[in-house]
Amino acid sequence: MLVLGIDPSSTSTGYGFVEYSKRKVRYVDCGCIRPKEDAFEDRLVFIFDEMTRIIGEYAPDEGAIETTFFGKDATAAAKLGQARGVLLIAMRKAGLSIAHYEPTMIKRSVIGNGQATKQQVQFMVARRLGLEEVPKPLDASDALAIALCHTQQFGRVLCEGRGQRKPEIEALLSRMVRR
Repeated sequence: MLVLGIDPSSTSTGYGFVEYSKRKVRYVDCGCIRPKEDAFEDRLVFIFDEMTRIIGEYAPDEGAIETTFFGKDATAAAKLGQARGVLLIAMRKAGLSIAHYEPTMIKRSVIGNGQATKQQVQFMVARRLGLEEVPKPLDASDALAIALCHTQQFGRVLCEGRGQRKPEIEALLSRMVRR
C-alpha cells in the first residue's frame, strides 16, 4: 500500500510517500509544493494542479493529511483551511480515501511526544525510515510523519481489529473508507 502524507500550507505544502507492506514501512519520496504566485487564489490553483500531478505520477492507495491548527491569527488559519480544502479536493478527485490526523497525534505516533519539535520529528522520521540523512525541508519531513502515523494506525487496526472491534478502531476504519 502506498500512502501519501500531506502537511498543508499555502506557501510550502509538504508531501511524503511511504510504502507499507507486512508491517514494514519503506521511504519512497518527499518534497514540497511552493507556489511562486503572488495572488492567493493563484497559489491555490498551483497547489491543486501540482498535487493532482503528483498523485497522478505516484498513484497512491490512500491519503493522510494534518488537520488545521488554529493559532491566534484568524487570517492565517483561514488561508490554511483554504489550502487544505484544495488538497482534499485533489485527493478526493483521484479517488483516494483520506484520513485526518491532529498534529499532536502525529507527533505522539512518530516520536512518542505530542509536543515534539519539528526537528525532533524530522530526526525520528529519518530513523524510522532508515534514511542516512534527515528528509528536508521540514514540511516534507512533517508529511512523511503524517504518512508514518497513518501506517501505524492502519497496522494497529489490522492487529487489534481481529475479533470484537474497539470504538477507536471503528472510528479509524470509518475515516479510511472511501465515500
